[in-house]
Amino acid sequence: MYYIGIDVGGTNLVAGLVNEKGHILDKVNHPVDKTMTAVEFCEELARMSRKLCEMGAMDYSQIQAVGVGLPGLVDNKNGLFVQNPNMPFSDRNVPLREIFQKHWDIPVFLSNDANCAAVGEYWAGAAKGCDPAVVVTLGTGIGGGLVANGKLFTGYANSGMEVGHMVIKPNGILCGCGNRGCWETYGSATALIRLTQAEMEYTKDSVMWELCEGDRFKVQGRTAFQGARLGDPAAKRVLNTYLHGLSIGIINLINILQPEIICLGGGISNAEDDLLLDPLRQLVDEGTFDKSNPTRLEKASLGNDAGVVGAALLCHMM
Repeated sequence: MYYIGIDVGGTNLVAGLVNEKGHILDKVNHPVDKTMTAVEFCEELARMSRKLCEMGAMDYSQIQAVGVGLPGLVDNKNGLFVQNPNMPFSDRNVPLREIFQKHWDIPVFLSNDANCAAVGEYWAGAAKGCDPAVVVTLGTGIGGGLVANGKLFTGYANSGMEVGHMVIKPNGILCGCGNRGCWETYGSATALIRLTQAEMEYTKDSVMWELCEGDRFKVQGRTAFQGARLGDPAAKRVLNTYLHGLSIGIINLINILQPEIICLGGGISNAEDDLLLDPLRQLVDEGTFDKSNPTRLEKASLGNDAGVVGAALLCHMM
């Protein structure tokens, strides 16, 4: 059996033809047109899906379902793209499924991008064979997805597992959501960059200045890891603070959900184990309640393909 998964990003649309084992057989991508309307967006998803069939010389009837991973709130029951932060259009409650099916009458499933990453890792990645499984994506913010008893958990209104907005420090740093002290203000890539810049301003002789060519606005998520690898004390202080903030959210997830595994995705997860996973595991082990049945903490393994694979296989998980 074959499926099509579409990963919608703020700058790129990626569609993949996926088999039942979660292997991507072919891919197409298309940049997001900054002038496209909501209707044109939905029509483009249908066009890309049909193009995948043509590339593989595959009859449309061989495709079981299409899944779409979206950066925002969705309503799979009614086929709506409820709210989006990154698309060119600002329309709410876009009838994505209805518009898509005008061009290709096939089952269409919707979820947010973090949920799709969780499904991908559960089906064919680092979380394969683990249940419950949580995937946490560390990017501009923090996203999360949970698979339990073989099904994707979304909450009663499809917005469950917004783990980045779990408050870990009352009256803390102001978050983009309007609340204060959200986990993503302490554990995201954005948070790491902010911590790095602040430490650089305090420590003018830090090697991190050289790494970003003397321009604090060139700081990236990897800057502190690079500095720590070179033995820079300031970079080590940054990572120590960052890992403590990141660990609090993970400890909370483990104490509440007790998943078999938590997979970390996003660019930050590419850091070397001795600078990220090893010290993070130690902090998490110290902070969790049930130390006799530890949750595995691993890197996600599918990279950018997790969203495509997970979207394709949503039909099995909802």
